[in-house]
Amino acid sequence: MNRSAARKAAEVAALRRARLAEHEAAVTEAVALYFDRSSRAEQTRVEAQVRADKILADADRGARILQGQADEAVLRLRRLGEPVAEIAAMVAQPVAMVRSVLTAAERRSSAATPVTSAETVPETADRYQVPDAAEQTAGAAVVEPQQAG
Repeated sequence: MNRSAARKAAEVAALRRARLAEHEAAVTEAVALYFDRSSRAEQTRVEAQVRADKILADADRGARILQGQADEAVLRLRRLGEPVAEIAAMVAQPVAMVRSVLTAAERRSSAATPVTSAETVPETADRYQVPDAAEQTAGAAVVEPQQAG
């Protein structure tokens, strides 16, 4: 082989090695970029989930406080002598829900502060007749106070 052909062959081989080296560098860079971005994406998701969980927990705590206050208002209506059916109509909820709220609120209230049965329902409640049938539906007729006699 002459020198010119050998030199030309060496140049071609050098160009091919240079292109191959560039290709391998580009492949290495792309793989590194993939793993970097994938791990950062997962880290971003985890951090966002932690923030979301905290927001939801804070909201749930706030909602439980507000619902507890709403339940206490229902209990207060009952302690003011209102029949369950009337309370249900006032708060636009089913009688069963009002009963459930009253049971739970009374349980919490009695667990927090022991009270006598006379304190649980005021005297004015004794003046109301509350037939069971009237409590079955929220749209029951208004129950009139009994006449002292």
